[in-house]
Formats: sequence, C-alpha cells, structure tokens
Amino acid sequence: MVTEYAYPVLGGVPEHVHNLSRELVRRGHEVTVVTANAPYSLRRRARSVDSENLHEHGYRTVRLGTSVPVKGNGSVARVAFGLGLKARVAKALDGMDVVHSQGMAHPSICLWANRVAAGPVNVGTFHTYFEGGHWGYRYLFAYVRSTVARMDRLIAVSEACITALRPYFRDQPFQIIPNGVDTDLYRPRAEDEPRPPGPPRILFVGRLDPRNDLRTLLNAARVLQDEGRDFTIQVVGDGAGRDESEALARDLGIAHRVEWLGTRDKDRPRLYREADVFACPCVLASFGVVLLEALASGTPVVCADNIGFNQVIRDGMPGRFHTPHDPRSLAAGIGELLDDADKRRAWGTMGRRLTEQRYAWPEVAARVEAVYQEIYDAKGGVPSDLPPVGLRYNLRRNPGELIRGIPGALRAGRPDEERGA
Repeated sequence: MVTEYAYPVLGGVPEHVHNLSRELVRRGHEVTVVTANAPYSLRRRARSVDSENLHEHGYRTVRLGTSVPVKGNGSVARVAFGLGLKARVAKALDGMDVVHSQGMAHPSICLWANRVAAGPVNVGTFHTYFEGGHWGYRYLFAYVRSTVARMDRLIAVSEACITALRPYFRDQPFQIIPNGVDTDLYRPRAEDEPRPPGPPRILFVGRLDPRNDLRTLLNAARVLQDEGRDFTIQVVGDGAGRDESEALARDLGIAHRVEWLGTRDKDRPRLYREADVFACPCVLASFGVVLLEALASGTPVVCADNIGFNQVIRDGMPGRFHTPHDPRSLAAGIGELLDDADKRRAWGTMGRRLTEQRYAWPEVAARVEAVYQEIYDAKGGVPSDLPPVGLRYNLRRNPGELIRGIPGALRAGRPDEERGA
C-alpha cells in the first residue's frame, strides 16, 4: 500500500489506507504501507502510531523522504521529497505481489511506485474530485499517463472522481469501490451511555481550510443564536485558518458557543455519537468519509449540496442538503433537526443501518481483495513483464528502443481535451 497521506496526518485518504490495510491483514495478507515521513511537528507521534499499527493491527509502515505541504484544490496536498527517493521506493517494494497506490496526481511516491512495480498486481485508487482541471494532470500529463498505462486496474472511490478524471483519461476504464467506515469504532450511543449535559451539540470535523468552509457554519450559528436557540458548536480539526475562524466567531458574537478541540483523533468516535447534529458545509468533495462516520454513529447530517456528498446521501440514505456558502440555508437545516427529536432518532437509525450495509470495511475490503485476486489469477501469479521506467532504468535499455518510443510519448503528453478528442 503506497500513499502520500498516512496517520498521524488526518483526512479521508489516511482513514482509507489504515482501514483497508487492517482489513487485509485480517483476511490473511501481509501488508506494508510505504509513505513519507510525517511533518517534523508530528514525527514523534508518527513513530508511536506506526508502532501501534504494527502491534495492534498487524501492518508495517515504511517511511521515506519528507512530506511537505502544497496548497491546491482549496485545501493542502502533500508531496514527498528526498535524495534517491524513487530508488528507495523501488527497494521497499521489492518482492511485493501487489502494489496499490492511493491517490495519484504528481510525480512522487505513488506514481513512482507504479512506475517501478514489478509484481503481478499493480493498481491505483483515485480519491480526488476537482473542478477546472488539476495542475498535476495538466502539466505532468505525459508522466501520469505513461504511469497509468502500466497499471492493471484503475479504481475510483466515486463517480465524482471519474467525472473529474475523464477529460484526461477518456479511454481508460475505472472501477468504483467506495470508501468505507469502521462501524465498530463509529457507533451510536449505547443505552447505558447518558447524553452529555449541556445544550445541543453541533459537530464540525475537518481541516480548517477554504473548501471545508467553516465560515458558513459560524455565520449560520449567528442566525441560530438570533432565533433564540441554545447550542454548542464543537470544531474538531486544525489548520492555517484557525486564527481567522476564531476571530470571525468573536466578531459574530458567538465565541462563547464554539469549542475549538483541535485534531482529537482518538476522541472523534465519542464526539460523533454525542453530537445532536453533524454539520458539514464543505463545498468540494469526491465522496464524504466524514458523513459515513457521522451516519455510522447514528448522528443526523446536514451537509453542503456538492457532487461528492451526493454519492452518499442518496438511495434512501437520510440527510439534509443546504445551499453551498449559504448560512441561512445551513441554519434552516440544523434548526429543523434540533426542533424534531423524532426525526433525529429516525434518521440516526436509518443512517446507521444503511451505512453498515453499504460501507462497512469488511465488505469494501473484500471487493478490493477480489480485484487483486482477479488480476493475480489472470496473470498466473507471474511478475509483470514491463520493465521499470525512469532515468536509471532507461540508461540500461537499448537506445534505439527509447528513440522509437518518443513519438508515442509526445502524443500521450497532451490531455484529450487539448487534442480535440
């Protein structure tokens, strides 16, 4: 399993990598997660997390290079750098039967892994939705395209991902396997668990960056306050927008209603099940892992009407959409649920049941495992006959072969939309 994002960095991809790795171990596989070293502020925590994952969940973590943040797509991505990093990735993957990269856009750990993978199974999962094109695909298209051509299967977590990727990979088939959720960890309050004292709790979970749009929730809180409601907003998450958000809460006169809890990764399951409403004003998403966590916890959801969340709140899954960037629309959805305890209970029960049926990790992991087995059986377990690609590997090849491949590489270097396809 190869990823730029792994615990203790929080987000949908680290959740996916951790839970899929754990489930595959439970199904009898040996799993190694290859990722970058955590940011310096998290290095000590990363060593503790890696040890915990090895001893409690059975998978090993190999860290290479250094992870640095890169702003883009309304959030913060991560890219790994390091001397000889590609060769070190190849060494870490030597002898692996399956190489599965999680999230691919730029030439770093994930794409390098797929370019040097020599085992029988080479697959990748795309997690990102974007609008207006992606710099990684636009400027590095030939590199990405030539990497994708080596892969046995392309997986996307939702139709939204495929919508974003289709202009770049019109001729490539994708298989949808959604994100999952740990329905043992995220569960409703038990009958013997009393409701915490105090006013109703509205929970927000996410990095404090523009696309998660905490600003809209804070403005909605002012609307709810002006309507005479009593409530507390719990903000779980951190980021560059923390100071600005706290200042906005003070300016709106609601600072006394907001609890800034930080990342609180260990406490999140409890906070979900203790909340009365989960509010998610995020305006750009490929899926909605935080929605699954709330639904599995029996907590009703009010979320922005975006393409990713529409992949979750559908086909009977309860939830209330609000107009993106519209505090009054969000406040109306929250108020509707705060005023109707019966609806909260009904939505909580239905959301839990459907989440267990559709998104429990054992089921999702079984689908991923079936992809591995299908490819492995089709190849008879024989390692790939494609040589690794890259400068050090190209220098070992026949110069004539390299020259003959230049026209095809140039044709591959332009997205379909620029070729008029």
